[in-house]
Amino acid sequence: MLAHLFHRIEARLDGRPTLIIVDEGWLALEDASFGAQLREWLKTLRKKNASVVFATQSLADIADSDLAPVLIESCHTRVLLPNARAREPQIQAVYRRFGLSDRQIDILAQATPKRDYYAQTRGGDRLFELGLGPVALAFCAASSSDDQATIARLLEEGGRAGFAGAWLRHRGLPWAADLLPDRPAPSSDFTTP
Repeated sequence: MLAHLFHRIEARLDGRPTLIIVDEGWLALEDASFGAQLREWLKTLRKKNASVVFATQSLADIADSDLAPVLIESCHTRVLLPNARAREPQIQAVYRRFGLSDRQIDILAQATPKRDYYAQTRGGDRLFELGLGPVALAFCAASSSDDQATIARLLEEGGRAGFAGAWLRHRGLPWAADLLPDRPAPSSDFTTP
C-alpha cells in the first residue's frame, strides 16, 4: 500500500510548488519502507520543486532514528515549540545534537507555550509569535475529536459552500460569519491520490 501511495505522490510532482506533509513523523520513522522513502525525498525533491514538512512532538524521536543525520542536514528550516524542560540534561543533549546553543535552549525553556515559536533558518534564528486572531484560531486550532465530528456534521448539513459561516457561528463568532460573501465557495482541482 505504501509503495502505491509513494508512486501516486511522485506522479503528481510536475514542477508546481508542492509540500508533502508528514505529520506525527515518529510513526513514519518506525516503518522501514517509509523511512527509506523519506530519506530519498529529503535528498531529491528540491529538484522537483517540492519540499517535505516533517512534524513530530519530540526531537528525541528523531535523534534516536537512523534518519537523524539526513533530517538534520536536509531540513534547513526548523520551527521549535517552547519546552519548559529544555534545560534538563537529557533533553538538552537532544537539542545540542540538533545544533542548538545554550542560549537557544534557554529561549525555548522560557518561551510561552501555544504562543511562541522558535524558527531556525539559513537567514538567522528568532523567536516569534503568530498573533492569530479569533477567526484564524477558529479554523487553525480545530483539531480535537469533538471539533472533527462537528466539522463533519456541518459539512453534511450545509455542504462546502455553507461551511465557513456555520463553523464561525458554532465557534461563537457570528459577526465574522456575517462578513462572508453570499456566494458558493470556489471549487478545488485538488484530488487525493
